[in-house]
Amino acid sequence: MTYEQLRNPALPWGYWLHADGGFGPPLVDEQGGRWGSVRQAFFQSRLGMSPQQAAFMEPVLERVLAVLAAVDRRTVHVSESVHDLFAGESDFQLFYRLWLRGLELTGTGALGDNLTAEGHAALVMLASTRPSDVRAIPIGLDAIRTMWPLETSEPERSAWLQRVEDFASNLRYRFVRQDIGRHPGVALIGAGLGGVIPINRTLWSQTFSDLDSRDRFHVWLAIRLDRWDAWGGMAYKHGAPKLTQHLFALLVGEPYDPDNRARSRPASLA
Repeated sequence: MTYEQLRNPALPWGYWLHADGGFGPPLVDEQGGRWGSVRQAFFQSRLGMSPQQAAFMEPVLERVLAVLAAVDRRTVHVSESVHDLFAGESDFQLFYRLWLRGLELTGTGALGDNLTAEGHAALVMLASTRPSDVRAIPIGLDAIRTMWPLETSEPERSAWLQRVEDFASNLRYRFVRQDIGRHPGVALIGAGLGGVIPINRTLWSQTFSDLDSRDRFHVWLAIRLDRWDAWGGMAYKHGAPKLTQHLFALLVGEPYDPDNRARSRPASLA
């Protein structure tokens, strides 16, 4: 039976998962399998990945999303073509399109020239559940390249951080690496702040004993890119010490409430 005969093709992939309040991961499928999220269910049960590959889940799903969007070019905006998404690596592109065609997420022709009903449902689900660290970044190469580098060399980490900074150059508040005096540091820059004559201001800064410590802290900041605007606003409105206290509380795992009100948000997302 086809996907549309088994499922409602107008709904996102995984709509049939339900939470039963039982022990273990919260979502349950029709076979009794338990999943931490609909993305995990898709990654393992549909794409055939193993739990040992969980560390690669988000980068893999972000690329699947971009390719499905590029094939469809109607439901979700993506500026690059399928060819562009593989940076000219034709063998990788060929294998990837054959893989999606074999999974029946794409159809028509050997390479899959359009999305199947299930492919469209997967596209909607993946676009709706993107992780917070890339949610503000348009679907496509920028998001794929900005995903957290799982295991990288020093040059790869530096290149990844540079891509983050290049993207963040258009944000109102952005953290940048720079030398502060004779020490490596990180500064928070607010763009276009002020009244009659808007200017860029350094709202917060921190020095480090060595470049590696500075870059590791900047990686910690970069994977929380979605919080930069809130943190910048905190420093601008309440001063640098307030942000220092807030970041320190997050680093040691204790949630800190800048408005002195109880919150339920996990510390890693506060």
